[in-house]
Amino acid sequence: MKVIWNHIRSWIFQQKKLITLSVLTSTIIIIFTYVMGNTGYPLPGETGALKKIYDYKKFLGMQIGNVPDSILFINVHYDKMLIPYEENEVPVGNTVITDRERLLQFLTKAKAANNYRYIFMDVFFEEGMVTEYDSALFSTITSMDRIVIPKHKGVNMCDSSLYQKASNADYATTWQASSFSRYQYIHNEDESVALKIYQDRFGSTIEKHWGGLWYTDKGRICQNSVTLLLPIRITGSLLDEESQVRERNYIYLSADMLDLDEVLPVSEQINDKLVVIGDFNSDIHSTFMGAQPGSSILFNGYIALSQGAHLVNWTYMGILFILYIIIGLFYLSGHSFSSLCSNPWLSIVLSFTSTATVFLIIALVTSWFDIAFNMWVPTTVYSLYDTFMQKINIYKNKAK
Repeated sequence: MKVIWNHIRSWIFQQKKLITLSVLTSTIIIIFTYVMGNTGYPLPGETGALKKIYDYKKFLGMQIGNVPDSILFINVHYDKMLIPYEENEVPVGNTVITDRERLLQFLTKAKAANNYRYIFMDVFFEEGMVTEYDSALFSTITSMDRIVIPKHKGVNMCDSSLYQKASNADYATTWQASSFSRYQYIHNEDESVALKIYQDRFGSTIEKHWGGLWYTDKGRICQNSVTLLLPIRITGSLLDEESQVRERNYIYLSADMLDLDEVLPVSEQINDKLVVIGDFNSDIHSTFMGAQPGSSILFNGYIALSQGAHLVNWTYMGILFILYIIIGLFYLSGHSFSSLCSNPWLSIVLSFTSTATVFLIIALVTSWFDIAFNMWVPTTVYSLYDTFMQKINIYKNKAK
């Protein structure tokens, strides 16, 4: 045992500089990944990696996107009303909006029952859209407990009283990645819908420190932005790829709830439920899993918070820290995948293995445990290391 330990100490002493550089690199990657991870924009290659992971899971037959019984999705796509519309106080015609009379009927019954867990009504009440039901509807909304509605940057709501129940419902994409993957909880001091629900239900929140350099939740280090794996997905009664009918996992406001109130009262349908009301047919956004309604995306942001996905997992970070050191030593020692074996044919196969491949495998493994691994920073750093060391090896071989 003493001989082995002496060999280890001798190797560490000989590789002291490489080990120090690798540890430093690992530390920088961990810190930089955390800081970059607080942005609301998807990192380069993030959406593509998530799409590959999703395809692998689908190929392996893993169930993705179940809606638990505790959540009730209500579709208002077919609950519409026609109202006159004006521009600069000049009538220009009519426009279609969500039926506010039906919303009032539902909320009146929900308020009377008061047995729901929470209501997220993803219906925007834009300035200029006026109906005869507004006064009663807005009064009901503002008087209810455990309810939130959306607001959007740069667009005014038709009644100022609604702001007390509203939170930010915007999220970002980039020209490089038009598909959604990353959700931010605080946008320029403006709290998101997901964070509002989390605050009301758990009495906790995300606090910003040093101008957003780091964040905490009840003293625990956390992130202001997370990569959503979208465990809850909306599906409709449409034909899937195998030409089989999928059962929709939502109900319609009028047809399935209000019109059947005498048979199955609204109070029973919403009892102990997290209720999400939105347009699941028109309000559609691109994600790595395909098209999803904005309502389910926003609610998945809350689900991530409730599961602690925003909290820094120190065990996970420790494992990554060690992996980064090992990978760093591999590249800094001048190794490449093709040099791992003497067999020429296997060497050719391994030459197609890249740094991105290694981290994609890590991302696939971590996703198995519902952990999103952001591979852009480590992939970039170690790809540069790999290229640099291979250039040095070429130069040395030429010098010989």
